[in-house]
Amino acid sequence: MIGNLPQTNDNIPSGISSSNIVVAIPFILPAGNNYSLGNVILRLGDYETGDNPLVQIRQDNGTDNPGSTVLASFTNPTPQGTGNFGYTFTPTSPFTFNASTKYWLYVTTTSGSFSWRVNQPSITPTEIATLSSMPVVSGTGETGLQRFSTNGGATFTSGSMAPSFQINTADIPPSVATPEPGAIAALSLFGLGLLGVKGRRNEG
Repeated sequence: MIGNLPQTNDNIPSGISSSNIVVAIPFILPAGNNYSLGNVILRLGDYETGDNPLVQIRQDNGTDNPGSTVLASFTNPTPQGTGNFGYTFTPTSPFTFNASTKYWLYVTTTSGSFSWRVNQPSITPTEIATLSSMPVVSGTGETGLQRFSTNGGATFTSGSMAPSFQINTADIPPSVATPEPGAIAALSLFGLGLLGVKGRRNEG
């Protein structure tokens, strides 16, 4: 649905060393269709036994920061220890993203530490949803690609690099699931043509 995977390198770590550190990425759904949450994939480093990531989908608070309402929570995957790996986080219950609505991918830890890996140069997340606009990075003039906090989410500042992630939908895109009316008509005529050929063969 939105993301910047596959990972091409792991040059930059975004360290999440305590519950005071929060990294959040805002995204907005296009008009038209709602989408069911499938899973979230994060590229993490040094995720070991005893580390407990907290991954959530949160609502927007209307001021360029994630809100306090948790919309979706996830079951943590089994850690693989030292090294950088893609980890799939599965939702604890179904959740549906509404069209034309802004959400936040919110990542911190309840215990232990790990790094959320970043491509260098950073890759802007794309797909069905789009990265929502954020304040520029202080002192650089660059457009922000994520928001981070060092005080447990009390305040946030902009970062210029988006960590590696993918939010997947459980739905088949409507364009694939439902043929266009013209395609249905063409298939119907094709089927009638086949019936005519079969009838003439039976007559012979």
